[in-house]
Amino acid sequence: MSLEQLKADAAEFAALLEQAKSGRVKGVLTQAKAEVEREIVNLEIKARLAAERQAAGTNGGDSKRYLHELTDYGWDQSAKFVKLFITLNGVQNCSEEAVTVDYTENSMKLHVRDLNGKDYGLMVNNLLFAIDVEKSYRKLKTDMVAIYLKKAEEGQNWDVLTSIQKRLKQKQDNEMAKDNANPEEALVNIMKKMYNSGDSKAKQLIAKAWTESQEKARFGPEVGGGLGGLGNL
Repeated sequence: MSLEQLKADAAEFAALLEQAKSGRVKGVLTQAKAEVEREIVNLEIKARLAAERQAAGTNGGDSKRYLHELTDYGWDQSAKFVKLFITLNGVQNCSEEAVTVDYTENSMKLHVRDLNGKDYGLMVNNLLFAIDVEKSYRKLKTDMVAIYLKKAEEGQNWDVLTSIQKRLKQKQDNEMAKDNANPEEALVNIMKKMYNSGDSKAKQLIAKAWTESQEKARFGPEVGGGLGGLGNL
């Protein structure tokens, strides 16, 4: 898909988000928009790399470098900064010019060029709160890139890193609240989730527990049956 088409899709998702009322629909649209934005970033980085190589007259071997998208990182915060820590073996040997970070008020984009013959990229969109672009910076450490995002509002607590994670957390909290209101239904839901995500061994154990609970339920609630709502999982 072309970059222009991806940008059009992102704009359309943004427009739909403004009109959406259901929390569930907003969550789906937000996730879809984030995926499209990530693809846009990857294409932009690849295009910039190609332009840089062409301008520098790089040889055929360099042109075979691929962009590896980074997904694992840690983060922490202080009163003034949100700090991201990205592990990359040997990154301290890169030149300062080879490790760049582009900031906007609500996003950051890391690009590491030619680290052991590979390029690396990390994009974080939809930051939970605004950052001060001018006062944000990065440091190279042993096997690590540390990115310091300056909070636009000092002292503001970030319980998650992005607004998407915030919406997902709220959704999980709402589901938990519903479960707490009906403990038996909550147990059924937990068993269903465990069954659907488990391996064959786990599924056998869960199915056995459900079958036993069904048999106990036939003799009355005092015997202890309580998973009848599992149905066919």
